Amino acid sequence: MKKNTGCGFGHHGCPPQPSSDKAKSKSLFTETYVPDVDLEEVTVVLGDVFLQSLTEAEVHLPTYASAIKNIEKNVSLTQCKAIPVPGFPDYVKLFVEGIVHKNIQYVEGSYGVVKDYSVDIPFKAYDRVRLATPVSNPFGIDFSIKKNVLQRRELAKDGMGANRCEFGSLTFEINNEPINCKLLASAVNQWDITENFDNWGRFNKITEKMDINLLIKLTQKRQQMAGDGDTAGGEEQGPEVVYNRFRNIIQQ
Repeated sequence: MKKNTGCGFGHHGCPPQPSSDKAKSKSLFTETYVPDVDLEEVTVVLGDVFLQSLTEAEVHLPTYASAIKNIEKNVSLTQCKAIPVPGFPDYVKLFVEGIVHKNIQYVEGSYGVVKDYSVDIPFKAYDRVRLATPVSNPFGIDFSIKKNVLQRRELAKDGMGANRCEFGSLTFEINNEPINCKLLASAVNQWDITENFDNWGRFNKITEKMDINLLIKLTQKRQQMAGDGDTAGGEEQGPEVVYNRFRNIIQQ
């Protein structure tokens, strides 16, 4: 038996599944089913979201400054994850994290060169968001159900219980399309307070109060009838036909 004895470090992102022992097998029968519907995969905009994060940071300059000449700010996201809310397809819980990269230009006295100092300021914004277009859940279920296992047992010969040597099961997984994020625009409105002065009136500490505003587009891939846009509800459409037939087949 092979065991996972690694310490868990050294992987970037999701690591591959560890190797396992292989059992002997043989393929007995194959049957192919092609749905008689013409589907295409399209990207649907779920909504454009305005998100605000109020963030306070303390910046310590490497040397004392007499004046700040300019502060350049660039916003980038390190995480943007939208999680559907079970039972409410019009809502998602949005988790956004990022950094404000700042290049601070300052002078140390009334004459001399302008110095540069760069610093990254992390920020977070978590909120529930209402969508313009509902999240697509092809089977009407919001997540992959690992515990959805139907156990099959045969009655033992004495009729007093289950046969423990023969058994079967039906497991079911749903591969939902993820919700993707795109940062369209950002704006940082800030107020700076200088602190920690020396005998010459220079400072090396800045307390920044930032109002970080983000415009994020949420999209999701989904199946629809070829050549058609989004159709109104009420009737079973092409994608629902395919998913429901698949569900009926595996339940036979």
